[in-house]
This record gives sequence, C-alpha cells and structure tokens, in this order.
Amino acid sequence: MYTYEPINYQHDLPINIFTQTIERYPYHWHEDPELLFVLEGSLEVRLNGKNYKLNAGDLFFINSNELHFLHSLDPGRRPHILVLQINSNYLKQKSINVNKKRFFLDTPYSSSGERAKIQRLKQLLAFILDLLINKKDNHALKIESLLLEIIIILKENFEYSNQKLDQHLLDDNRLLEIMKYMNEHYSRSSLSLQEIADVFSLNSQYLSKYFKQRAGTSLKTKLDTIRMDKSLFVLQTTTKAVTEIALEFGFPDAKSYYRVFKEHMLMTPGQYRKKYQFSIDYDIPKNYLSINSRESLKKLFSYMDIKTTEEKTVNPEFKSIDFSEPTKIIHHSFTSLATFGDATQALRKDFVEQLHQLQKDIGFRYVRFHNIFSDELEVYNERPDGSWYVNFFHIEALIDQFLANNIKPFLEIGFMPKKLANSSHTIFEGKATVSPPKSMERWLDLLESFIRHLFNRYGSEEVKSWYFEFWNEPEVDYFWPGSKEKFFSFYAQSYQRIKAIDPELCVGGFGTVGFGGNSSWLNDFHEYAVKENVGIDFFSFHVYNLMNNKKSDTADPSKKTGNGSKVTEYLSKITMIGDETNFTRSVDNIINHTKSLSTMDQEKWITEWNANSDHGDPLHDTCYMSAFIVKNVVHNFQKIRGMGYWTFTDIFREFSKEPALYHGGFGLMTYNGIKKASYHALAFLSKLGEELVTIKENMIVTRSADKFQILLWNYSHPNRLYRSFDYSQLTATSRYNVFDNSSVQSLQLHLSGLQGNYRMKKHFVNQKHGSSYDAWVELGAPEIIDQELKRYLQSKAEPGLRTDYFKAEDSPVLQTTLDAHEIQLIELTKDHKKWNEN
Repeated sequence: MYTYEPINYQHDLPINIFTQTIERYPYHWHEDPELLFVLEGSLEVRLNGKNYKLNAGDLFFINSNELHFLHSLDPGRRPHILVLQINSNYLKQKSINVNKKRFFLDTPYSSSGERAKIQRLKQLLAFILDLLINKKDNHALKIESLLLEIIIILKENFEYSNQKLDQHLLDDNRLLEIMKYMNEHYSRSSLSLQEIADVFSLNSQYLSKYFKQRAGTSLKTKLDTIRMDKSLFVLQTTTKAVTEIALEFGFPDAKSYYRVFKEHMLMTPGQYRKKYQFSIDYDIPKNYLSINSRESLKKLFSYMDIKTTEEKTVNPEFKSIDFSEPTKIIHHSFTSLATFGDATQALRKDFVEQLHQLQKDIGFRYVRFHNIFSDELEVYNERPDGSWYVNFFHIEALIDQFLANNIKPFLEIGFMPKKLANSSHTIFEGKATVSPPKSMERWLDLLESFIRHLFNRYGSEEVKSWYFEFWNEPEVDYFWPGSKEKFFSFYAQSYQRIKAIDPELCVGGFGTVGFGGNSSWLNDFHEYAVKENVGIDFFSFHVYNLMNNKKSDTADPSKKTGNGSKVTEYLSKITMIGDETNFTRSVDNIINHTKSLSTMDQEKWITEWNANSDHGDPLHDTCYMSAFIVKNVVHNFQKIRGMGYWTFTDIFREFSKEPALYHGGFGLMTYNGIKKASYHALAFLSKLGEELVTIKENMIVTRSADKFQILLWNYSHPNRLYRSFDYSQLTATSRYNVFDNSSVQSLQLHLSGLQGNYRMKKHFVNQKHGSSYDAWVELGAPEIIDQELKRYLQSKAEPGLRTDYFKAEDSPVLQTTLDAHEIQLIELTKDHKKWNEN
C-alpha cells in the first residue's frame, strides 16, 4: 500500500528538521522535498525503481512527490538519520517549481568537485539544528539564511533536467493530485467521493475502484485517516474537548471520530491524550533527540567547525571607581572551606602534596570530605564473639596531615561502617555503606569513643573549633534508604550523645541539596526538632547549578542502586543545568526558606557547590569555570558563613573516571597536581581585601590597608543543548562550542579617590594564559603525560602578569580587555618611593 504523508510544519519556519531511527519505512510520498543525512548505520533507499545504499556520512535528496521506501541494511540495528524537509510553498516563493525542478544528490556517486559542496551542506545542517535546539537569538532569520544557501548549492550543483523523470512517477500524478486535494480540504465534513470525482472529471464508481487499486484502501478510509492524523497534534498539545477536535478536523460527529480512532490507534482519543500529551515549545523541535544517541549528534556537530569564541569586539564600557567611598568589613567565606571526596584519599602522598600547594597559594580554614568511618580506615571492628573495638590510627594520620597544613577538619559524620549497618545499600565506586545502624546503642558508643579520642589527642579547645556535619543529603534516597522519621531520630540521638560530651561542640547538618525538592523535608524536620527539643548548631546545604526538569516523569527515584554513575544518570533525568541566574536564586530560596524555620535559622554553610553535578562534564577543565566561580562567589559570599567548592582535586573515587588527564573532573587540580583555570578563580578571590569598596556588574573592588584589589570577569552562559546534559557539541579538544554569546569585553576604569603614586599588577587567566587544558590542546592533546610534559603544563598553568605605574593626581583611566571566560585581578599598591627614583 502506498501512503501519502502530509507534513505539518510546527514552527514558524519553512522547514522541518529532526532526527530519527528507521528500521523499515513503507512506500510513501509527500509534496515537499527532503534531504536525508545518515549519522549512524547503513540505509537503503528505494526510489523510482532503483536502490541506493547509504552509509554514515552520506547525503541523499528526495524530490517532491517521489515514491520512496527506506529500510535498514544492518539487521537488528536502526540507522540514525537527520531529515530536513523544505516547504514547497516557500520554494515557489523563491521561483522554484518543485514539479519542474529536480535534484539528484547521492554522496557515493558524487564527483570530486561536488564533495566540497556536500561537506558544506553537512555543516549547514549542523548549524540549523544548533540554532533551533539552543534558541539562539534571531534563529528564524538565521535559519532562513542558511536554508537559502542550501537551496543555492542544490540549484548550482545538483539540479537535473525534468526529462530524466521516471515515467512511473508521472503515471501516478493523478493519484498525487487527488491526495493533495484531500489533504487541503479534509476539514470540511461535506467532502465526499462524488465531490472529488467531479473536481477531477471522473465517474465516482471509477474513482472509487481506481483509488482503492492505487492506494490500497478506500477513499473514505483514507480521508478518515488523514483527518485523524491531522488531529493528533492538537489532541496532544491542547485541552480542547474531543468533540470540538472531531468537528474541527472534518468528522461529522464525535462518534465517528471515536470509531476511526479506535480502529486505527487501538485506543480512544482520551486514552491517547493521557498517554502522549505534552506541552509544546515552539522554539525547540520535540523529536530532536528522538534517536537517543548523543554520539550521532556529536558526529553532526563536528561539521560545524566553529571557532572557540565568536570574538565580537565591542565599544569600551566605562566604569567609575571611587576609592574614597565608605567601606564595610567582609568575611572571606569563599576560603573558609575546601572539599574533597573520600576520606581514604587523604592518606595518599600525591594528595598531601596537592593540599600543601593549595594551602600555600590560597589558604583555606577548613576541609570537608565523606566517609570518616570508612571500612578502609578500619575504625569499627568486630571480634568473632560479636564484641567490638575501635581503631583511630588512620583517622589520626589524615587529621594530622590537615593540621600540619594549617587547615582544620570539617567532619561529616557518616557513612556507616559495613559491620554496623542493618542493610547492604552502598553508594559510589568505593561502595560506601549508607544505612541506619543495626544497633543504635553501639553507633552512639562509637560516636562517643570517636569524640573523646579527638579530645584526648588534640585537646578539647582545638576540637571545639571544628565542625561536625551530620550525614550527607539524607533527603535523597541514594544517601538514606530509610524513612525521614527514622533519620530524624537517628540525628536526634546522635546529636544528644555528642552534646552530652561537651555542649560547646558544633553539630549541624545536613548537606541538603536544593534541586531535590526538599522544602517539605526541612519543614518536617523543623516540626520534629521543636517537638523533641533537638538543636542544630549550623545549617549546611549544597548548590549545584541545576533546576528541576519538567519532564521528570521518566525518572523513578524509588529505584536505588549502589552504582555511583547511576546517580548522575538519575539526576540528568529529573534536572537540567540552570540558566544564568539560577545558582543565586537557589541560594536565596533555601536561605529564605530556612529563615522561617527557627531551628535552622542558624549559621549557614554551603558545603558543596559547583556548576554541574556531573563528574565528567568537559567544561570543568576549561576557562568557563574560572568565570563561573568568580561570578557566583561575588553574588553570594556575603550571605553565608562558608562555601566549599566541590572539589579541590581530581583525586576522586566516587565514580569511575576516564583515564584522560582532562576528563571533566570536579577538581581545581588534575589528579597529577596540574592547576586548572578554576584554581586561579579561588586564588584571585583569596587576594581580595577585608574591606568592600563596591560591587558592580562583572566587578568587585576591595581594600586592605593601602592596597586595592579590582576583580573582573567576562562570563558567558552555555546553550540549551549542553544544559540538558548533552555534550555532543563538545570534543576532547574543542570545549567552547556551547557558548552562544561569547564576546570580548573592553573596559575603561576611571579611578578617583586615590592619592600618591601606585604600582599596578594585573593577573589574568584566559585560554592563552593560566589554562592548562588549553595548553594541553595546543600541545597536541597527548594521552601520555611524562614528567617533561607535566612540568611544561605546570608552567603554562600559571596566570599571565602585567605591571605598570601611575600617578593618582593624573585622574588615571585603566584600559583593559577581557576575552570570553577571562578573569582578571588588578592589584594597586601605594608606592612610597619618590616618583623619580629608579
């Protein structure tokens, strides 16, 4: 049976572009031409009595009204294809008659001269899909411009004479015209076999027999099918009554619509709507990821070959800075807390070396990590007779290392020793046990033994200056398999036992995570704490730049797993990366919420924060992170007591990682100790003074004695495709393709309120200076990093530096330019020498 396929253009554009998989698509035709691009697999196209075999990378053009059949050449595997359909009415506006103009494009049979044009067509298709997916500015106009170039390439290189048209297609022209007439007038319920026969000067009995013989079904059945097919989109995307839809699409009444619908769809219209309804977003094609293969899209986007930044030089922006303005004291919450993954990592020699470097350059006050009671630290042990004993030797070793590097422990109380757990639930690659204790009394005795041992070894006054954070994200199923009521009791008894040792010990929690929908969880804890008279000395929470994904119905949070990678997979289903202001909104939302809860309106800490919860995000290694860190620290650091960027090192064992040096790890440093651009963001922040002069857009100015600091950043936010956890536009050596509005920023800083002479030092981090990732790419992206290459990358990882001098009475104007994702720290130091001295 041959099928006429109407094309519904759902966007205000003269095209449809989408991806899909095909196993077998029966003979069909449509009045609009389409261009096929095979992304993966092998495909056969049967067209006009001929067979064409296509492989990955091939293009094929199907003209309007050409009868064609598609099927996979690889049994059991569906090829992935990109389809561009072009509205024939638009082509007619451009004086292209689709019935007279024909194009032949079959990549395997293209000439050497045509191959460059084919490459350009692939690039244009990638550009179009990128514009549509990511809602780029003026995307409709830009898409039309690219479409016109496609049409020109086709006309100038792939057009062929109408005389070559296959006679078989011309023989079916009458049927095509009849089908098109039905497609144009389907909405009239009065449309009948007799009317169509009269329009085409045919006998109605002949038309009925002819149509069934040619189309394989009766004209009435085909007309009903067209009407039903047309109605599906409205049924899925609106709340219109079924009766209204039936009449709108040409059915005489709802009863006939129900009959046809159930016959073809095997369900009622109401059942179909309930199963397939979605909210339409006219800016993004709904099936752009229908192939469910990011590798295919990655191959497509590789044809874009765009520069790392679209450097658009803009007119200088003027900013005035009055250093005589009153200042206020600020707290450096951004250097209050460093973080890393599992406690056992702190016993590694290379870890200790990185910690030493971190403290030398930045100097954090506290360090936080998971799993202080790790089985590998051998803290809790049981004898054959069931009695138990503790061993704190390994804990002593790691705490001693912290104190030797002038950093205090911020101890997360968790997770559960395996032998003390009442369940086998684990998390992360290291199989940390997340479970309530099998014996609450034994757990409490372990806690007391631990605290008293710390007192004995380090002194009570020292230990009372530490923080004890209870558990990690207990509102998330992966981290607490029991009920929230059981956790509340677990916390309360643990809190009371610790406080009984010394009420001045600082105990809080819980490392809650903002995108987990935890407002009700916090409310319930507050009610419990008030009722049971349980305190919380500080409130801790996590902020990743994530927001709830409206399409979260695909996720099933009730399914728990011990595989850490599944956590990331789950989060990618219920969340997406937020917009440019989402991080600050998330901080504000949770702070405002806890202000209404007296038990949690205490000292507040962000004990984990990052741009993304994915440990393999390619952007983590790039300059983007330096601008992200500076921007979000400046916007939020005054709201909380401390904020711990997750994490300071890529020595990390929560998830299995790629062997590559730049694998997208969380760390400020690679696993072999090379600084990333993000490292310098916190190093620059650590150099800010204790007094705040001003905060303006993309700038903070501080003071310390007779020194001033100006910190600048040029931030660009990633596009929508990346924000859906799709990294197909990124490769190992090209990671800046997801930024739509990257531009150079030119500034003129007008300085006033200064007296005397000043020395200026400008430190800067961009893709050419201070970014070890970009230096690695420039080096040829070597897989093996020997000591010589490591030393080279370490040297390239240091920021750029410029110096200058100026007289304050000259009303100085500092001119500076920032590349996309660049950060700059300008330090002004009063020079007490005479100006004419050397």
